[in-house]
Amino acid sequence: MIPYNNSIIVPVDTGYGNIKNSLHSFPTGIAAYKTKPAFEGKILHINNMYYRIGEGHKEYIPDKTVDEEFRLLTIAAICDECRSCGYYEGNIYLAVGCPTTMLTAQRESTREYFLKDPHIDCEYNNVHCHLTIVGCFVYPQGYAAVTEYLHNMTGVNMVVDIGNGTANILQINNKKPIEEKCVTEKLGVNQYMIAVQKAVMAAYGKKIDPEVVELFIRTGDTDAPDNYKNIFLEETEKYCRKIFDALYRCEYDPDFMKLYVCGGGVQFIRRFGKYNSDKVIFIDDICATAKGYQQFALMSLKALEKRSE
Repeated sequence: MIPYNNSIIVPVDTGYGNIKNSLHSFPTGIAAYKTKPAFEGKILHINNMYYRIGEGHKEYIPDKTVDEEFRLLTIAAICDECRSCGYYEGNIYLAVGCPTTMLTAQRESTREYFLKDPHIDCEYNNVHCHLTIVGCFVYPQGYAAVTEYLHNMTGVNMVVDIGNGTANILQINNKKPIEEKCVTEKLGVNQYMIAVQKAVMAAYGKKIDPEVVELFIRTGDTDAPDNYKNIFLEETEKYCRKIFDALYRCEYDPDFMKLYVCGGGVQFIRRFGKYNSDKVIFIDDICATAKGYQQFALMSLKALEKRSE
């Protein structure tokens, strides 16, 4: 949260696997209830409905504005940040993003999606919030994630932002993104999850719980028997190879380019990828993209203020 005049800037990075503000990250699962859920958790109460936030993940859809779920998840992320900072009532500027390749097509519809009903009157974890979205800024995802590294991006650089649903690849030359060399691939870590589940089913006829695979993605290990672990490792090698194949298709050259890896797939690539460690930078902060949106929004607001003088 960044104060600006009499308002605050709140960033939200709506991924398919996790939703992030500048402080916290939680899974994008959402379940609706007509009455208050029996168990505590991240509970959003709005428009006479209760929503449990953070259990499971949403399926990949190319356009997140086609239903209300991402808006509800965004409201939860806004309230989560405001609650942490003691800001329960007032105006906010919302900073969000789209995949770089979809930004031109989806920027205006994304703004309209969040501004069509700008008043937020709800309870989040039993705390009442009364907020109004007075402006919405939409920025490119992968570029925002490397905001604090831009000053070092002289020459030619590649960025791969690996989320749950997609991997966004962009080239940054002397601190500027090259739009025609931005690519979005359906290579998020959920593709690895699906591959492992299929392989286990084919080999042993068992449906493996997603939580088991997610633990392996997070930690690089599992307490499953070795025969299952071998499947995890085989699919890991295939997945990492697909990521680097996509990079090479985008003209990635490990001899002359630095590679910045961010998003939920960071630890996976760090542990199992084959790369030149001298030229690969891993961005571990899962909230890096949201923080980038926040800084971009502050610059946009200052620029608008200067032009109006």
